[in-house]
Amino acid sequence: MNQLDSLRALLTVIDLGGFAAAARALDTSPAKVTRLIHDLERTLNTRLLQRTTRTLSLTEAGELYAARIRPVIDALDAANDEVSTRGRLPSGVLKVRSSLDFAAAQLIPRISRLQRLYPKLEVEINTSDRLLEAPDLESDITILFSRHGLADGDFVARKLGMTSGVLCASPQYLKIHPAPTHPSDLSQHECLIPTGKDLPDTFVLASTQPGDPRHFEFSPGPAKFHSNSSEALCQAALQGLGMVGMLSVHAQPYIRSHALVRVLPDWIGERWQVWAAYTGRKHVPRKAQAFLEFLQAEFGDPDLDPWLL
Repeated sequence: MNQLDSLRALLTVIDLGGFAAAARALDTSPAKVTRLIHDLERTLNTRLLQRTTRTLSLTEAGELYAARIRPVIDALDAANDEVSTRGRLPSGVLKVRSSLDFAAAQLIPRISRLQRLYPKLEVEINTSDRLLEAPDLESDITILFSRHGLADGDFVARKLGMTSGVLCASPQYLKIHPAPTHPSDLSQHECLIPTGKDLPDTFVLASTQPGDPRHFEFSPGPAKFHSNSSEALCQAALQGLGMVGMLSVHAQPYIRSHALVRVLPDWIGERWQVWAAYTGRKHVPRKAQAFLEFLQAEFGDPDLDPWLL
């Protein structure tokens, strides 16, 4: 038995809550992960995991053993990474988890620039159709969104910036429907609102003019197109089917290319914080560290909205 492999398998099963997820993270089969942990339990002559068809938990001995070996494995990983990457550029596969909107608008357009800096770095981006608020344990980096700060957890996060809700429409739509000059005009427009979500009947916009503290609550006008997908609503707006609310971080490339036009530019909707997070290990792999530094350099001051046009 390779005990080091067994120790890694045990900690990964604990962190990810199952054998299948651990196998994916370790790039092996669930059967091999099961065998590694079985061999470890046989060597120790004690059960470490309590397994049923639906649940997986640590035994008392397992909790003690995991607590003792984790700092050892973390220290070994740190030493291996530090020595193997010393004087070398980051390499290997970097796994990133992100909402589809953020990946399409902000990550994928930057990958070629990242890989020019680090030619041996491979990037795998896995997406979600919603904004993420907790790290994905199978990824090196997760892009998180939060209205009021992140919840406590076993992870470390670096703030990338602020993003604000903005209203957009296509030039095609605005040729037929005059652009609103005040939020009260929005009740007369076709507003593309997500379906299937617990949304209020009214929304609030805040003035961005210096010294103007006004907030305006408005009721969006009805539209003839509906979807529960923010990407589908964006595509509908591009086709002139209505006016859409988007976060500035997602709208930026469309506004910059003039595919969409920002309406009511002196007003913004809800503000969100954007974070890059990694699980709470003391050591951050060189490839993840390099990616974090790259994003921070790209986006600038984390207390500003670099995407607001």
